Amino acid sequence: MANVTQLKHLEHIEDEILNHGSAGCVASVSAMQELLRMLGKKPSSGYMQTKWDGAPSVVCGKHPVNGMFFVGTKSVFNKTDPKICYTQNDVDIHYGDASPDLKSKLKMCIQYFPSLNMGTVCQGDLLFTSDVKTEEIDGEKLYTFKPNAITYGIPTDHPLGQQIKTAKIGIVFHTSYTGTEVATMTAKAGAPKMKSTSEVFLVENDTPMDDISVDRSTLSKFEQNVSIVESMCKKSEVFLDHLVDNMGTTGNKKFHVASYLKQFFNAEIRGGRSIGNAQTTLKALGKFYHEKMMAVIDKLKSDKTIMERRKQMYDGIEYLEKNEQNFVAMLTLYTKIIECKDLVMSQLDHLETFKTYVQTDKGYKVTNPEGYVLHHNGDMIKLVNRIEFSYINFTLAKSWK
Repeated sequence: MANVTQLKHLEHIEDEILNHGSAGCVASVSAMQELLRMLGKKPSSGYMQTKWDGAPSVVCGKHPVNGMFFVGTKSVFNKTDPKICYTQNDVDIHYGDASPDLKSKLKMCIQYFPSLNMGTVCQGDLLFTSDVKTEEIDGEKLYTFKPNAITYGIPTDHPLGQQIKTAKIGIVFHTSYTGTEVATMTAKAGAPKMKSTSEVFLVENDTPMDDISVDRSTLSKFEQNVSIVESMCKKSEVFLDHLVDNMGTTGNKKFHVASYLKQFFNAEIRGGRSIGNAQTTLKALGKFYHEKMMAVIDKLKSDKTIMERRKQMYDGIEYLEKNEQNFVAMLTLYTKIIECKDLVMSQLDHLETFKTYVQTDKGYKVTNPEGYVLHHNGDMIKLVNRIEFSYINFTLAKSWK
């Protein structure tokens, strides 16, 4: 797991073995050992946040150079042409090509967030503006809002519901920044304590770990699984490092089968398919790689380049065949990390105050929260049920983009 300077993208815990090889294995095991201490209520340096499915991600606060309040998306961190907005007119200038919905949301941030008197720069996920509804779900009257894929609900007579009723905008801040220049600021978990106002509703996203109660058999099972992952990592570390060494976005590495692994896993999730039997998954990977390479080859004009790409494709398929057992071991390790992650999430999901739903053709379906973010040793890593949430997220059109 890499230290985060600006929070532009968080990685899934299971993907770290693909991102960093043996080092990713060590980091994933360390994170799971930290989770074990947290679940068992033992002394821990870890810090857990609930991952809200808000959108868009907003960066705002007091500019470190000029002291003026600003708002923007993650584009404020651009090294060239940072999109920093001080006024509503700035939104039209910097985000002119964006959707009307995104521009409207940013303008509302500029209108209402200065009342929070922020002394630093924070990042958060927008939850609602003028789109809060009053709905009856399963016989209960709720205030609901749907910033992205998940619909959140809170009873209308709940104290938080009463705050939402009068608010003009809602956000959950999860990260604060320090530094003398916006482009080089460093991220830190959590945001300074701020109070909601009559117009701005703030959500606390600290996962209430003190409320957790895990039985001894579940803790024992998780501990055993972590030990199994650690052992599997040692067996696969050389091969994992070899995969990472052959990944790339340019030159010959761009067409190595290793560079298609994360694409493949994401495609499986988009199709609602879990990463199950290793042998079956390996066959699916081979088919996926062949189809992707043929798509590249079909667009080529030069006979010489076509021959080069065909050779690379055949070499890639041969690499899969020669390393079948190594790939099976890697895939088994990948699924075991997912199993550990799912066990942790099953112990956390019931702690949340807000109800969560997914909208279907037949109405609302109860779902779990998007996931959680573990802060450990200066690193951030996310725990998300990708088959449940990421599938919905991948296949949903987003009006705010």
